[in-house]
Amino acid sequence: MFGTPGMKQIALCMFSVFFLLAPLCGAQEKEGVDHLFSLDLSYSLTGFLNQGWGIGAGYEEKLLNCLSVKGTIGHMTFLTGIEDVYCTSVNISLSVNYYPFGNGLDKLYTGLGSGCDFMNYFGKGEVPATAEDILISLTPGAGWKFITSKYFMMDISAGYKFVVVDAFNYHKIKDYTNAGLQVRLGFKIFFKEIFKKGGEK
Repeated sequence: MFGTPGMKQIALCMFSVFFLLAPLCGAQEKEGVDHLFSLDLSYSLTGFLNQGWGIGAGYEEKLLNCLSVKGTIGHMTFLTGIEDVYCTSVNISLSVNYYPFGNGLDKLYTGLGSGCDFMNYFGKGEVPATAEDILISLTPGAGWKFITSKYFMMDISAGYKFVVVDAFNYHKIKDYTNAGLQVRLGFKIFFKEIFKKGGEK
């Protein structure tokens, strides 16, 4: 993937940091924790490791004291395992989370999500005869969110992404869509707390 062993070591180090920590940056007032906006850099990492780029964003809104809905959208453009063939992809997902302690978007939660990955192949190489793929998936999971300080919230979660419908025109595409076991340790930043006017406490 990269030209020198040094670059491969750097990429492996970045992969470990970003994939395992899955840093998420968000803007949200600490009080109440009724909604959270986040940037998901795991798309950026997958794109970078495959000579491309990506970005993802999510928004979670509390519906009831114990129930929330979260929508996520992500985009990547990257080099596939076929020489000179690239893929541009869009992921759209929606999940419902249940918080048994009824504390808003905090502490223990379980959830079920459904998502679609849309892929389009292009380039100078041997593009698959059908240049599009689609994956539809279900992802049950559980996690724990907790406020570690005035400015940060941690989010530890695990889930399993089941592909329930696919059109594998390029059979190795699952390698890029994070199907299977997913384990994440993420954090969100309460920017409104950091930039409060006049340094209010």
